This record gives sequence, C-alpha cells and structure tokens, in this order.
Amino acid sequence: MWRSPGARSEVRRPALLAALIAFVAVGATVFSGAWHLKNQGTLAASGSRDGIAAAYWQVDPRTAKPVRLDQPLTTQAPVFPGDPPFRWRVFTTVPKDGFLLEHITSLGTHTGTHISAPCHFHVRARCLAQLPVRFFTPRPLVVIDVRARIERAGGDFFVGVSDLTRFEHMHGRIPPGSYVVLSTGLSRFYHLGNRRLPGPFDDYFDNVPGFSGAAVDWLFMRRHILGVGADTFGPDATFDVNFEATTQATAHGGITLENLGPGLAAMRPFGDWIEVNGPRFATAPGQHRPGFSGGQMGMTGFTSRR
Repeated sequence: MWRSPGARSEVRRPALLAALIAFVAVGATVFSGAWHLKNQGTLAASGSRDGIAAAYWQVDPRTAKPVRLDQPLTTQAPVFPGDPPFRWRVFTTVPKDGFLLEHITSLGTHTGTHISAPCHFHVRARCLAQLPVRFFTPRPLVVIDVRARIERAGGDFFVGVSDLTRFEHMHGRIPPGSYVVLSTGLSRFYHLGNRRLPGPFDDYFDNVPGFSGAAVDWLFMRRHILGVGADTFGPDATFDVNFEATTQATAHGGITLENLGPGLAAMRPFGDWIEVNGPRFATAPGQHRPGFSGGQMGMTGFTSRR
C-alpha cells in the first residue's frame, strides 16, 4: 500500500513494536530449545507429554534410524490354513508393451505382513478404509520380548495382565495410542512358507504364544492403545481356538499387526516408534458389503541411532 512521506511517522512506532515483539519471540524460542536440550535427561527421567513417556520423545522419526519391520510378500510366504494362495503372472512387458505390469490372480487380504480391521471379526464394525488416519501415523511401539521364555519352556502360554504390569515396572507405563507387539523370534521360519518342522520344535504354525483376552482388554481399557500384534500369524496363541486377542482387540475398535519381520529384534522394548502404511482397500459406493477386513501393509520402525 502506498503512503505519502508525511505518513511515515505514523507507522514507525507500530513497525518498531512489531519488530521488537518478533525479536523477543525468536529469542524465547531459541532459549526454550536450548533449555530442552540441556534438560533432556531430566525430562526423560521424570516427565511425559500427552501421557507418553519422555523416553519416546527422545526419538524423532524424522532423524531416527529406520528399521524395516515387514516381511516380503512372495508366493512362498506362509498362508494361514484355509486362506487362498498367493499367485500372480506377468501381464505386460517393456519390450512388448512399453511397460511392465503384473496381474495378481490369487491373494487373500490377510497374507504376509498385514493388519486386521475391526470388521474382520465383528458385524457393522469399521473396515480398512474407515479407520481414522491416526492408525497410519507414527505411533509409540511397545515390544514384549518372549523369546527367552519360549526357549526355556516352549510356546504354549498366554501373555497375561501380570506380564504387562511386570513389563511396566521394568520399563515404564505403556503409552496411549501405541501398538503393543510380541517378539517371539519365530519370524525366522517365515521363509519356510507352509512347510512344518519335524519334532517338538516351535515353528510358524505351532507352539506359538499370544495375548490373553483379559490382557488385551486391559491394554485397550486401561492404557488406551490402538492395536496388538506379533512377528507370527497374529497376536493369538495357536492353542487358543477362540482367538481371544483378535476378538477383543477388534471389539474395542483396534487393529492387529500380523507377520512382523525379524527387524523387530532390533527395536527396543520401550521408547521407539512404528509407522503402518499401505493401500486402504475399499468397496465402491452402493455395494452391499461393508468393505475390506484387512490388507497388506508396510511397517517401519524408528529407533535411536545410539
């Protein structure tokens, strides 16, 4: 806007005041940042933000070490008994058609690394495309490591509420909005597909632990998490014919994270983050079905570089 020379004195004071305010604001921001860095150890020891322990705020997903947590989806991937096999063929090629395109001829939505939405187990519950965006942003990750327990006594056990409270006593309060997963070490058998190991050995299909239904209820009702998972077919123990963990997680509106990969062993029990992302399969408007009950997802962990 043009002003005459006589008008300059009228705007000089407001302009100087605005500049002074901006200078003070910048100085306060710098001081605040320096204070935070200086006192980061104190915050980590005693503080939290939004109910999330300060240990998590020391890891910034933008600068943290990324860890791949998903498994490759191949035709040799293990398939849950009764699910369709994964099959595909080359549809076009670059020499012939100018571009490469594959045609998937058979694939269940719960094969490979994937999530299960609430409608997987419950009528009129949310399906994949209806899940809020918070499910697909970086979330606090809690890893319950049961590998030593499996080696010592086999995999036929539930992870119960007492195990969770014992974990919290050692590490800290499980954050709201987090994903809580089991690290069994059995993801090392994923490459075997549907082959079974002879003898009384744990494999991808048998003697696999899982969360009890009561433990899942406790996590959702007392800690307000978003989902449970495991580095096996899912959060359910293989001896649990009622699939308590999945039933209760989806009843609470949560999801399950399934077939996580061996990268899970690189994540700390407490203080790291995970991001789940992938296609949101949906049905067309007007179709007489609610949508897809799950789908393949990529999963990335973020941990400290130290």
